[in-house]
Amino acid sequence: MKLSKEKLDIYEKNLQCLQDAADELMRRMKGHDYSFRREITDKKGEFSPEKLHSLVEEMLSLWEEKQYVRFPKAGWAKSYLRTRRELYGLYLYLTMRCSLYQDGYFYVWGSERKARTDFAFLLEQAKWFSRSWCITDGPDNSRQNEPHNGYDKHFGFHLYSPINHYITFQELNVRGLEDDWALTPPYMRAENRLYSETIPSKEAEEPQEEEELETAEQIEETGEPGMDVEDLYEDGDYDYDYDDDDEYYDDPSWVEAENEYQGELEARNWNLLQLILRFEDMGEYCSACQRFEELFKGAETEILRDFCQELEDIVNLYLAQRETAPLADTEKALDVYSRVCEGPLRQAKIYGRGLQWKDL
Repeated sequence: MKLSKEKLDIYEKNLQCLQDAADELMRRMKGHDYSFRREITDKKGEFSPEKLHSLVEEMLSLWEEKQYVRFPKAGWAKSYLRTRRELYGLYLYLTMRCSLYQDGYFYVWGSERKARTDFAFLLEQAKWFSRSWCITDGPDNSRQNEPHNGYDKHFGFHLYSPINHYITFQELNVRGLEDDWALTPPYMRAENRLYSETIPSKEAEEPQEEEELETAEQIEETGEPGMDVEDLYEDGDYDYDYDDDDEYYDDPSWVEAENEYQGELEARNWNLLQLILRFEDMGEYCSACQRFEELFKGAETEILRDFCQELEDIVNLYLAQRETAPLADTEKALDVYSRVCEGPLRQAKIYGRGLQWKDL
């Protein structure tokens, strides 16, 4: 069946209508309109450490009370909650703390990610962070938890590197941050390490490692495996003569692009410096990042598996106290969503069959 452009346009408009309805539904179900900014700032709109700590404590206390109601006689309830309470509390503190700086992530990483001060944004970041969870082998062959690409590129931890750099040198340069001041150095990141689940036996692994190491050393020294330095320069095919005045250095478009890039770096550096100078309690923030890393690294699998769901429960209980719709009640959201889509979907099927008969 071939569809005309007019009919395809109708389909596109119908799909867009469904998408708009679904987006509006999820916005209402996920509390996009409920901001915690006023809960953590004073009357002048300035950050209040006391109010933030009070908010996190209130949210955790409501959730803790519910757990004791569910398991009133369980002796393990106290130990069950101890690590979870601190881990979740630190995550709430870090994410809410950084949410006040809308462009902070861009200033550090140059990537567009606008911070919002609503609970839906908080849980979105928690979901992305949780998806990066990996289990790796530690230095003593013990299993430990790590985010796949480290902590620093995850929202909430993204200001650790520049703040750490500023505390050390009392200056800041986005060009010099790299990984030297990161919460997770490159060699400790899961993406650069073997996974516990996929590590072969040592007997099969060691010879391969030695062979790869020898080949890597040859490549680094000579540019090609198995080739001596003398052979590299005696090879008749090696006739490239490096010229400092390569043409692209004189290309006006390249120079313009390079100047534009350097200008962007300078602007980012200045804005990030101003942000850091306004940032209160730098030491407490960095300590919270380090403590979260410590807890996350040694947390039991069950804790990290339930990380997002229990954060949703914590937020929902808090919103319920303020008579606000639950933020992420998945079952209710799917139920309403199916009702929104069921009628249009049925009509679309009837409409499609009608078009098919007309074309026969």
